Amino acid sequence: MEEKEELIRLYQLYLNNRCTAEELNRFLILIHKGEEEENLVQLLSATWDQTPMAPETGLLPYFLPEEQQTLPFSASYPMFRYVAAIAAMLVLICGIYFYRSDLLTGLGATPAMEIASVSNTRKQIQLSDGTKVWLSPHSKLTYPASFAGNTRLVSLDGEAFFEVAHDTNHPFIIQTGKVSTRVLGTSFSLSAYANEEDVNITLLTGKVAVTLDAVGKTKEAIITANQRVSVDKKQETISSINFPDAKDFLDRRLGLFDYKGTLLPEVVEDLEMQYQVQINLAPELKNHRFYGHLDMNTPLAQSLEKLSTVMETTWKKDGGQYVITK
Repeated sequence: MEEKEELIRLYQLYLNNRCTAEELNRFLILIHKGEEEENLVQLLSATWDQTPMAPETGLLPYFLPEEQQTLPFSASYPMFRYVAAIAAMLVLICGIYFYRSDLLTGLGATPAMEIASVSNTRKQIQLSDGTKVWLSPHSKLTYPASFAGNTRLVSLDGEAFFEVAHDTNHPFIIQTGKVSTRVLGTSFSLSAYANEEDVNITLLTGKVAVTLDAVGKTKEAIITANQRVSVDKKQETISSINFPDAKDFLDRRLGLFDYKGTLLPEVVEDLEMQYQVQINLAPELKNHRFYGHLDMNTPLAQSLEKLSTVMETTWKKDGGQYVITK
């Protein structure tokens, strides 16, 4: 069936409140595509023109004078049908407007796309401008099907590694709540899980500006290669440090973590973020350091077993969390 005919059929079903969930979803997809917008406008106009504006007795507000409650004409069909049709059209028109405006605002006025990574899986995607993104587990990226306007804007919830295609005239901006990262062309890792207090941007190459929209004023930090910006969302502070091991994120984007004497609490924090679990580390292990490799693509039990073997510790699952003890 041609899309025009399908649109007409679904439109009629919509007006008569006979759409199934699948049909309503298909109707919204056709509206979203915008290819039949002219036909949709014609349908709305025709329905409006053919809808008699003749309310029946009892439809006017009770507070009007009684003589105004009775109209000098009557409808040949129950007015409810036409009121429903008008209401349906108004809902549809408003729905189309807000559906599109919410979807397109800030995303270059093009259809928004979304990719999410669940469990411990990782996903790689190439955006329309050539930018490559490695999405970590339990993360979500929202982006336009094609970039338009003066900026290339995407939204991230979670963690991802970006190789941004260079374009001086169109800065690449990643929005994560009140934190935005602005780049022209570079490679970096960005960790911004909604349930974590800190946002970390670690830069391998190029230069980025990180902006925090704090209460009362905007704070900004600019970093270059082998540096990291940390944003404390709760305290609304922003700071930068040198990070000579930034190149390790080339492996981390693939889930391969290399530790060179990293304090055990930091290793546990990585495990918690990658697997989205809670791990309780015994106090006597806080100052112990871990040397080794962990493949976060494997099941959590396998990573914990390897960590415990190297550190000569034990682990167990206790209710809804994991516990590591000496």
